[in-house]
Amino acid sequence: MSKEDDNDENLYHESMQNAYILITKKLSFNDLFEYNGCSLPFPPKKKVSNKVFDNLIDYFCTLEEYEKCAELKKIKESKKKITII
Repeated sequence: MSKEDDNDENLYHESMQNAYILITKKLSFNDLFEYNGCSLPFPPKKKVSNKVFDNLIDYFCTLEEYEKCAELKKIKESKKKITII
C-alpha cells in the first residue's frame, strides 16, 4: 500500500468517525471542527440521508463496532431529520 493510499484510508476512517460523533451528538460541529478540522463523508449543511446512515452502519459493521451500528440504526429508524449545521 502506498503512502497516498494509507493517507486516503486514514482520512476516510476519520470522516466516518466524525460522522458518528456528530450524528450521535457526542460533540457539536464547532467543537469537533476545533479538535480535528472535521472531515465528513457528506455535506454538513444537508439532511443526513438514509444512504449515509447505511454507509456508516456498513463501515462500523466491518470494524465489528456493533454498538455504533445499533446506535446509528436506532437514530435512522427514528425518522428524525438529522442535520449537522
